[in-house]
Amino acid sequence: MFWRPVSLFLFLLNLIPSSLGFAAWLKCSRRLEEGEIIMNNEVRKAPAEEPSVKLAVYDVSGSRLDVPSEENDGDFIVWIDASDPSPSLSFVIRMDPEMVKEMADLQYVVETSPFDGVKGGASGEPSRSKTPSHQHSRPSPTPMILTAPSPATAVTKSSFVNASNGGGILCNGRRGHARGKNGSVKYELATKTKSKQRDDSSASEDDSLLAEIVAGYSEYHGPVTLTRRVLFKRKDTQAESRTAGQGEL
Repeated sequence: MFWRPVSLFLFLLNLIPSSLGFAAWLKCSRRLEEGEIIMNNEVRKAPAEEPSVKLAVYDVSGSRLDVPSEENDGDFIVWIDASDPSPSLSFVIRMDPEMVKEMADLQYVVETSPFDGVKGGASGEPSRSKTPSHQHSRPSPTPMILTAPSPATAVTKSSFVNASNGGGILCNGRRGHARGKNGSVKYELATKTKSKQRDDSSASEDDSLLAEIVAGYSEYHGPVTLTRRVLFKRKDTQAESRTAGQGEL
């Protein structure tokens, strides 16, 4: 009579809120990277060919900010004016509407790095899961939706702080998730920090790099595919203006 345990498992699986999608299975100790196992499927790397699904970054007024990297490496850049005195800046992150308009039941998780708000090592990187990669971990509880920090609160880390209906915040703000073509997450970027490039071979320091984000997306409960990175970098626009002015003489 093995059907009873199977029926019970399917019943419990259906209790997982549908709005969470694969985000419910992505424990904080599991990495959002190629080869990780989510829902018994390996995470796929971002496609090399264009066009491909990508993130879109907007400021609070609705203006889109991400531009292709000048290095032609497939990444995208959001330039931050180095002369801006604000300790933090707010952004709305969603999937590029043109790239997902034909997709059904879109769901995604977006992650910020570096991040120091999750318990783990000194840098905040959580320890690896002890669950074998071929097994499911128990789904996470319904994530708490955090409110944005008040203007008087000093933002010391870049993190996700809110999400649209059906989404939420995971891992103390290191990740956010949303669902649907119009789903979005709100991102607070700490602008007075210094970061390091995320490079497994040699983590070279880059004073202009503030943070980076990457997302994994899926349709229904299919395999998760990564997007290209979006890098938030400082840019000294005043120095460039002076240089341009000297060139015009």
